[in-house]
Formats: sequence, structure tokens, C-alpha cells
Amino acid sequence: MRRYVLPLLLVLTYVSGMWPESALAAQSLEEAELAYDRGDYTQAARLFSPLAEQGVASAQFYLGLMHEKGRGVRQDHFTALTWFRKAAAQGYAGPQNNLGLIYERGRGVRKDVVRALMWYTIAATMLSGNEGKVALQRQDHLTTQMTAAQIEQARDLAQRCQQSQFKDCD
Repeated sequence: MRRYVLPLLLVLTYVSGMWPESALAAQSLEEAELAYDRGDYTQAARLFSPLAEQGVASAQFYLGLMHEKGRGVRQDHFTALTWFRKAAAQGYAGPQNNLGLIYERGRGVRKDVVRALMWYTIAATMLSGNEGKVALQRQDHLTTQMTAAQIEQARDLAQRCQQSQFKDCD
């Protein structure tokens, strides 16, 4: 019995040292999402910020939304773009439509229909349900305003971005 106590204690010490940190992060993320959903954007920003800085993609996405709309933070399209890019670089599908809109409308960046179509194309392949439909609609609408060469370039960029696991997207 004694020979099992020490290994058991070592395992428990290791697990207990790691688990609370991830559990706290999950709890903070849940609290931040609840604050956002109830419209307490200042509190949501306070809770999302450290998580986003730690690289939590969903927190980065929410901060992007908040900066894009000026909810709980100063409206800043460039900052929104930065957070959306960070989340998208991790393969997080949420911000891809938003990135398409930012490039299509030139908010915080130079208007770029090729980049916009690239992000809509990626979103259409990764998102499902209503979000996927929106991406397809945006993609279809935008292609009516583009040349065949621009469309091909956007699709090549989308393929390169996805093949690089979102490391080569800009």
C-alpha cells in the first residue's frame, strides 16, 4: 500500500496544479460570454481581455466584435481587425466573415475585394448553418463585382491560407 501512496501523491499534485488554471480560464470565459450576452460590455471587455492576451481564440473574436461595434470599448476597426486576425490564425472560424466584411468595406484597412473574397471563401468552407449561408451569400454577391482574374487570385489565396493552417493568410 505504501508504495502506491507516493506515486499517487505525485500524480495528484501534478493534476491539481494544472487543472485549476484551465478551469479558471473556462469559468472566466463563460462569465465573459454571459456578460456580453446580457449587454454588460464593459464587464465583458474586462473579462475577455486577459484571455485574449493569453491566446484564447474565442475571446479574441469577442474583443474583435466589441471593437468593431464600439461595445464596452472605443470603436476601432483596426483593433477589431487585429483581434479577428489573431483568432483566425488559430483556425477559429468565427471571425472569417467579419474579416471579409472589413476588407470588402475598407474599415481599418484599404478596401481589398480579393482579400474579402478570400475570407468569405474560407468562411463558406468552415462555417455551417446560418453563418455558412451568410458567407456564401457574401461570396456570391462580391464575385459579381470582380474580374475572373481577381476571383481566381482570391481562391488561390484562400487555398494557400488553409493549407498553411492559417499562418500564410496576409
